[in-house]
Amino acid sequence: MPIILIPIVLILLYMAERRIFNRYWQKGLSAELKFGSEAVTEGDEAALTEVITNRNFIPLHILQVNFQTDIGLFFKDTTNASVTDRVNVIDVFSLRFYEKITRNLVMDCKKRGFYSILQTSLVASDLFSSDIHYADRKQRTSMYVYPRLMEMEKIEIPFQQLMGEVQSQRFIYEDNFTFRGIRDYAPTDQMSDINWKASARTGAMKVNLHDYTSSPEVVLVLNVEEPGILFETELIEDCIRIARSLSAKFIESNTPVSLLTNGKDKVTGEVIRLESGASMDHALNFCRALARIDLTKGVADIETLIKEELKGAGSRQLVYCVISTSRRDGIVHAASDICDEKGKLMWLCPLTKSMDQRAPLEGRIEFVRIIHDSYL
Repeated sequence: MPIILIPIVLILLYMAERRIFNRYWQKGLSAELKFGSEAVTEGDEAALTEVITNRNFIPLHILQVNFQTDIGLFFKDTTNASVTDRVNVIDVFSLRFYEKITRNLVMDCKKRGFYSILQTSLVASDLFSSDIHYADRKQRTSMYVYPRLMEMEKIEIPFQQLMGEVQSQRFIYEDNFTFRGIRDYAPTDQMSDINWKASARTGAMKVNLHDYTSSPEVVLVLNVEEPGILFETELIEDCIRIARSLSAKFIESNTPVSLLTNGKDKVTGEVIRLESGASMDHALNFCRALARIDLTKGVADIETLIKEELKGAGSRQLVYCVISTSRRDGIVHAASDICDEKGKLMWLCPLTKSMDQRAPLEGRIEFVRIIHDSYL
């Protein structure tokens, strides 16, 4: 081959390689991201697994995998994570043809929340040119970070007081579907309670005895409104932690508990409301609902929510517990409405030692101060 043809051949090969790369580089290229756990608790570690597969005859010497998630997850052992209004992660891979690489990224889950990754951006470059190629891959992976439990010594006494209130306000009634025994007839007994077989057998009127059943309910009123202009943001998180801790204790004692909050759901944007329950599934729903409270979406008017709640409560025997670090007019008026309806109320208020310790509605409520501790 004449020497003069060698540059021409090289140029043709370069153009062919460039054309083939541009056209086929992302064919058979997949990127799958998956959180290692469906749910963890605030302060735990978790892992995010990246599976990058190149089912192609074209090697990818430099492939960037970019994704974003919300602030609150701190990725370890990676120098390519940056934090703006979100956490931006860039991971670099080098794949041969028909190769799969799996990589685990370890995270500190320092903040309660609901974290999801919905898209991955892929950036590839040709080894023989400066061209940059982009592609997106949809993802569908999410993880709950539940609020951690409060220290038992901070909530044990309020919990016992609330349980005492539940017991004192318990509405007891006979359940006609249960049978406890037989006793002699009294003039005040209903005809439907007479046991005719036992009466015929004994020759005296006998009536059935039924077991007593009860359905006490606790309503946790969680106010996530900011207490002022300058405040410790962890105080609102303490309110959420108290709600989780109390709900767990009530469910453990088989006492139905519900959640009324002015916080909004991160996914739906709607105000969160959980009806009462005492099952393990309900405990899971409680944790998920609290994790999904998004403080950046603003809050609903707590006074309006309470008025609607009291209007719909009917004759149900309910014990209310307000959890709020804020003592602004809205929550104070709402607490006053509950006192007017129920006569008494417990208010759990996370505070720092430097904050004003005075109780609103002095003499009408049981005001419990929970002093915030700093956590590393």
